[in-house]
Amino acid sequence: MSLREEVLTRVKALLKDRRVDGVLGLSLFEKEPVPCLFEDPFDVDALVIEPKWLLAKLAMNILKTAPQEYRLGLVCRGCDDRAVTELAKRNQLDRNRLTLLGIPCTAEQARKCLCSTPYPREIVAGERVEGMYPMNDEQAQLFLTGSMEERMKRWARELNRCIKCYGCRNVCPICVCIPCKLEDDLWVKRGHIPADMVSYHLIRAFHLSDTCVSCAGCTDTCPVNIPLMLLQVSMRETLKSQYAYEPGLDPERVSPVLTEQEKGEGTLFQEPAWIDSLRGGS
Repeated sequence: MSLREEVLTRVKALLKDRRVDGVLGLSLFEKEPVPCLFEDPFDVDALVIEPKWLLAKLAMNILKTAPQEYRLGLVCRGCDDRAVTELAKRNQLDRNRLTLLGIPCTAEQARKCLCSTPYPREIVAGERVEGMYPMNDEQAQLFLTGSMEERMKRWARELNRCIKCYGCRNVCPICVCIPCKLEDDLWVKRGHIPADMVSYHLIRAFHLSDTCVSCAGCTDTCPVNIPLMLLQVSMRETLKSQYAYEPGLDPERVSPVLTEQEKGEGTLFQEPAWIDSLRGGS
């Protein structure tokens, strides 16, 4: 039985047994893959599992707008599984209303996304493959090694090609802040051509430093081919090496970025000391 056939069997069983009210996956529309909500088991044969598609944010929006008793199934890969965990930790979705149907990525997909964990915590079909250490990638070494001055020059050249389409923000399964901080004139002023793209992307990278789930959606979406995912790699690897923390793997683990210091009646959130390690050369 193929991977797709295994997934179809699982999805049909969930719908027939009424364990979920709908399953979010992909289908083809005019030969192009699009997200599809399957609520009738007789329609499930139209489900496809390729290509990789980020569905966690869409699942969040469905659960927010559906009746409270609505239960949703989600065909997901490792990055969507981790995104669901991060969204649940931030009270953006009710994990108890969601049933995950986890499938692994291929080794080729893992290399493309520089993903060390190309599979969900629970796999319902398929076999897991080994991930890759992101810093072994040639492009990652080019952008993330050398002196700070050399790295900043490389990144400035890349980021100044940005046309500020907000594609990276829109596709990211974790970018859910309303209002979006990246639209605040205090940080990224409008009316200038070109806009200050370095500030825009560095602010975004820091905001996602403890939540990036290695989906590579930002890089895949960028119309001018800026390797935006590499901005997150250094931060992710620092958190992993110093705190054994990886976004989306443990629903109970508090991010080390959210260090708290009690002061009076309130709580003061401070920049963590480990962030200095990102400023030094490699």
